[in-house]
Amino acid sequence: MEKLTLEISLSTPDDYAGLVEIDHLVWNEQTTPAPNIRWDSPQDYGRQFPAGSQIVARCSGRVCGYIFYKDVFPIPSNLHVADVALAVHPDFHGQNIGTELMLAVEKSAKDNGKTKLSLRVLSTNEKAIHFYKKCGYLEQGRLVGEFHLNGQFIDDLLLYKHI
Repeated sequence: MEKLTLEISLSTPDDYAGLVEIDHLVWNEQTTPAPNIRWDSPQDYGRQFPAGSQIVARCSGRVCGYIFYKDVFPIPSNLHVADVALAVHPDFHGQNIGTELMLAVEKSAKDNGKTKLSLRVLSTNEKAIHFYKKCGYLEQGRLVGEFHLNGQFIDDLLLYKHI
C-alpha cells in the first residue's frame, strides 16, 4: 500500500468538486438531521463556502476531508465559542485525517481568539461520538428526541472542548 502524503490548508476553488463528492457520500440519515445536502455543481458549493472558508485535507493531491468553524451566536458575549463541522471521505477513514483536521481547526480557532469549540452529533452516530471523545470532546447536553429519522426519534448530542 502506497503511503499517502497529507497536506492541510485552506480551501481553494480547485477543491470544490472533491468537497461536493465528500458531502454527497458522507451526509445521510445516519449522520445528519438534514440528509438532503446536495450541490448542483462545484460552483454552487463555492457560493456557499467561498475559497478559504474551510480547512481541507488533501491525500496525495486528492481532497479527502474538510473542517470548518463558525460563530454560534454573533454577539460579543459569545464570540469566544465556535461551532465545528467535519467530514472525511469514506475511502480515507481510519488514516488519522480527522485527527489532523481537528488539530488544524483548534489551532486556527485559538489563533482567532476562540477558547471553546462545540459541535452537534446524532446519538446514533456511534463512530463519530467515539472519535470526538477521543479528540477530547465532552458531552455538555442532549436534546432528547430532537429529530425524527427513519421512523424513530433521535437525540442530538451537544459536545464541547476548551482549547
